[in-house]
Amino acid sequence: MRLLVTGGCGFIGAAFCRRIKKQHPYLTLVNIDYLYPCSTISSDLISSHDNYTFVHGDIKNKELLSNILQDYNIDTVVHFAAQSHVDTSFTNPLLYTYDNTIGTHIILEACRLYGKIKKFIQISTDEVYGENIKNINNNMSVFTETSLLKPTNPYAASKASAEMFVHSYIHSYNLPAIVIRSNNVYGPGQYDEKVLPKFIFQLLDNQKLTIQGSGHQLRSFLYVEDAIDAILCVMFQGKIGEIYNISSNDEISIRTLATKLLAELKPTETIEDNIVFIEDRNFNDKRYWIESESLKQLGWKQQWSLDKGLKETIDWFRKVDRCNYWVGNSNNKKVLVWGLRGWIGSQFNIVLRNRGWQVVEAQSRADNKKDVLAEVEKVRPSHILSLIGRTHGENFTTIDYLEQPGKLKENINDNLYGPLVLAGIAKEKNIHMTYIGTGCIFEFDENHTQDNTGFIESDKPNFFGSSYSTVKGFTDRIMQEQFADTCLNVRIRMPISSHDNPRNFISKIISYNKICSIPNSMTVLDDILPIIADCMDKNIKKTLNAVNPGLIDHRTILEWYRQLQNSKHTWEEIDTNTLVNSYVKGARSNNKLDTTLIESYAPDLPNIKDSVRFILERFTFHARL
Repeated sequence: MRLLVTGGCGFIGAAFCRRIKKQHPYLTLVNIDYLYPCSTISSDLISSHDNYTFVHGDIKNKELLSNILQDYNIDTVVHFAAQSHVDTSFTNPLLYTYDNTIGTHIILEACRLYGKIKKFIQISTDEVYGENIKNINNNMSVFTETSLLKPTNPYAASKASAEMFVHSYIHSYNLPAIVIRSNNVYGPGQYDEKVLPKFIFQLLDNQKLTIQGSGHQLRSFLYVEDAIDAILCVMFQGKIGEIYNISSNDEISIRTLATKLLAELKPTETIEDNIVFIEDRNFNDKRYWIESESLKQLGWKQQWSLDKGLKETIDWFRKVDRCNYWVGNSNNKKVLVWGLRGWIGSQFNIVLRNRGWQVVEAQSRADNKKDVLAEVEKVRPSHILSLIGRTHGENFTTIDYLEQPGKLKENINDNLYGPLVLAGIAKEKNIHMTYIGTGCIFEFDENHTQDNTGFIESDKPNFFGSSYSTVKGFTDRIMQEQFADTCLNVRIRMPISSHDNPRNFISKIISYNKICSIPNSMTVLDDILPIIADCMDKNIKKTLNAVNPGLIDHRTILEWYRQLQNSKHTWEEIDTNTLVNSYVKGARSNNKLDTTLIESYAPDLPNIKDSVRFILERFTFHARL
């Protein structure tokens, strides 16, 4: 057997991989895991050795999955990978659709095209049934494998949807698949987003137990080793096309579970003094009662009692190194990024990853505080990075997009409100935030000319010639004045890099027939992004003029471009008044930013002219007419 496990660093997946490695070391085992916060980073699972291979990747990457299937000649797939924290599914339900439903569909399609799979095991949940209800005789009915699916929360709906795709591939493409639905699994290694490890850690940390709603909800708890026994039983003996429930004999209310744990960890204290009731879920199923006769016919039997399993679990949690077992609690640098796929974001992503950062792309919109808060609580980043902002739009490649009637709301939402939501949550959670703003909020005046000191970090914006700069200027002030204790407020200007792109200042001006040439401070991202990453690493919280020393004008750049790359390039120079009155909808900021602070961080930071010349000598740019 040549086995692919998805989500093999998650709680159940990790236990499964460890059992395979211990009891079946002759099997080829490949584990693909995205390493979400609930995943373990234990070295035995994230390091490849012998017949075991770890792949850090996303199951939604069809090309990667196809390559794994082909390269390792996989014949069996056990699909654990899923978002499973029910609470978060209420605040960010689309994440569950993407990962649980679409992710499953993608891996099914990869397996179909591959054509060599002998068995596909879909790990599902008892929650797809919804809650148990009374039958016509007023008795509570138990769910069997043929019961109707009635999921009541987004997580359960995404898992039920995934199952439907599995069944469709069984019937439409003869994919040899089996579905497993289990009661609540618990045990060593479970992340503290689940109720049992959460309660254990709360008691170990001398905190009160937080119970959602009344605490009378009934849950059936299955020890993880029993769950692995069942999955292996199905993998080796299960019938293709069947569904197998894994049920537990140990049904208990959440309040009673809290009482049992308190008796183990604080036997002299009362439950009344150690619990606090908090807001319940949007909908909280009262009971999941299932039976597993089909599985028992294969020879499986529950071995672990709740008392025995709880003792083993508590002992493990007493000893675990929380900071180094799970991704979400690790000391690794983890940054949650809004705007990762933009031009600057894609370059910064590479810089950060090369410096050992775990980079997580935000899925929530920055202007939705509830979703942002839920995502921050789930990912638990050490840093937040805001690269969002509105600078252009449909039919406009410049900030003139924001000068159109009706765009004020979009401008304020994207350039002010969104970043401030992120900053507010970062401050609330005491998380370092880096905000990539702009230095285009100043203009030369009698005290700030080309020949004397530029604007320093503490100066207040003085340029209000465009809607963009006006809004960004107030965002800059709020970041300085309200969030100085948690925020690195970065000002960049007219960004240039070695990557030819419509957002690149060089790429822009070689596409213009007419230019207004004024010396300005500018930012070469190749030089500046590593410095910003260093500031993040050091948790620096300041405003930073993130530009290269010195000034450069448009004419100089165009002359070098003509000299080094396109001898036929021409342009016409116009003055500022002509530019504003005839060619653009809003005025343009022209200024010099003081670089004393950034040069103290990076004494070797090259002068703007030297850096731009270097880029034009080594990288090709194309005009976009």
